[in-house]
Amino acid sequence: MGRNLLRRQNVIMKFSFLSFKFFSGPACLCKPAFQGSGGPYPLHCLSATRLRGPFQPGVGFNLKKRDCSLPRAKKIRPAFARKLFLIALSCLVFMTSCASAQELASANTKDADGKGISQESLLDASDTYASEQDQLLEKEIQEELKKKKKKSSKSKKAKEKDKATLIEEEVAAMKSGEETQNGVRRKELELPGIEHELSQKFLRQYLTASGQKVLVRSLENAAPYLPYILEQLKERNMPLILQYLPIVESNYLPNAVSRSGATGIWQFMANSMAPYLEKDSWYDERRDPWKSTDAALSKLEYNFRFFGDWELALAAYNCGAGAMGKFVKKNPGKDFWYLAENEILKKESILYVPKLLAIADIIENAHYYGATGIEEAVKAIENVEPEKFTYIKTAGMFSFNQISKATGVSKTKVKTLNPALFRNCTPAREVYSLRLPGDMPADTEEKLKKQGVATDAVMYTVKEGDSLWGISRRYGITVEDLCSVNEISEKKVLSIGKKLIVPIFN
Repeated sequence: MGRNLLRRQNVIMKFSFLSFKFFSGPACLCKPAFQGSGGPYPLHCLSATRLRGPFQPGVGFNLKKRDCSLPRAKKIRPAFARKLFLIALSCLVFMTSCASAQELASANTKDADGKGISQESLLDASDTYASEQDQLLEKEIQEELKKKKKKSSKSKKAKEKDKATLIEEEVAAMKSGEETQNGVRRKELELPGIEHELSQKFLRQYLTASGQKVLVRSLENAAPYLPYILEQLKERNMPLILQYLPIVESNYLPNAVSRSGATGIWQFMANSMAPYLEKDSWYDERRDPWKSTDAALSKLEYNFRFFGDWELALAAYNCGAGAMGKFVKKNPGKDFWYLAENEILKKESILYVPKLLAIADIIENAHYYGATGIEEAVKAIENVEPEKFTYIKTAGMFSFNQISKATGVSKTKVKTLNPALFRNCTPAREVYSLRLPGDMPADTEEKLKKQGVATDAVMYTVKEGDSLWGISRRYGITVEDLCSVNEISEKKVLSIGKKLIVPIFN
């Protein structure tokens, strides 16, 4: 009995010490029911107590007398200790789950071969405006696939088998040029690579109902500019597939701006526009589809002369000729597909060319794929001649309202033909080439001068107490002139901090 008691007392002492170290203060101790009375056998669990340590004066075990003495302490309910334990356990489980989820997400970025890009991340990889918009398309595609899954009664194995068979048949038909049920042969693209798995993933995504809607909208946006782009591609003897590159970049929206600041249908960055385009406080030529088209095609021509390969030239347009030059230098004699498959290029550049090939293949072979909406959109802009323009020189600032009055062209049309002018007027202190419809009379420039030109302008910030009348009187102009330039109503109440263009007439 004595030995058992000693063992029990030693266990109690060790447990109290470990508990103190673990909880950094509270210690779980056991004490005799009758402290100091020599009755050590009935032990009761004591809740966590605030002690400086398990060993302190007046605390310990008398081995000879087989007695133990402990100070009295404030009791805390055992439930508190259990709650602490459950909280710690929950945190441990949560951190383990996070780590597992991270490993799973990392694993999902690989394709079937172990070194490709997952289908879910395809539309989310690029920093261009179009790719940001395609994130919405990705959601629509996933919803569409869920609906189809509910309607279908096939088993999972049967679905996978049918899907694999369909893909094999598509690729085989592409390689052999076989006729489809629609009675047409698939048109070959000017650039190779449509059979590549990355191109096939984009192809499947854009052939969904949601994907086709995106392409139809893009072709509708392209209607005013596509004839001019085609004309320039033919004159420069460049691949006609490049007419679809603005869909990859911006969905053919002139005012598209990406998160990184890339602007226009060709998504030029401010640091990559020189020497092709200009930008100042009055205009941004990246927003002009005609000027930016000339700039983009010149840049692509330069890339092709430098790399001697259109796939590399396209990827260089995305990541920069300097960066592509470094990749090629480190991997001499290797083509784009080698650099992509071995993930030598950045993710955005890897997906750039396959996405273009998939979009071009669907549009060029809309009847082949049974994409009736795309086929109709193509016919609407097919064989359309490029619009002819008249250019007049403006020396000073003219508002769109003044231009509309002098020329008879609607303000909306003036704005559409000159999207680079984001101030709704021609720039002050410089000569600007204004674009107007091609059937303008010869005296249009003289008529415009009679409207009264502002040779200078001031950017004014509205302060407390300002009014249109007060500002116009301060600068010696009429309220009508001030409102015309800023396209605001004469009754408008100005908000503090608003920027106004104030024309200065000599």
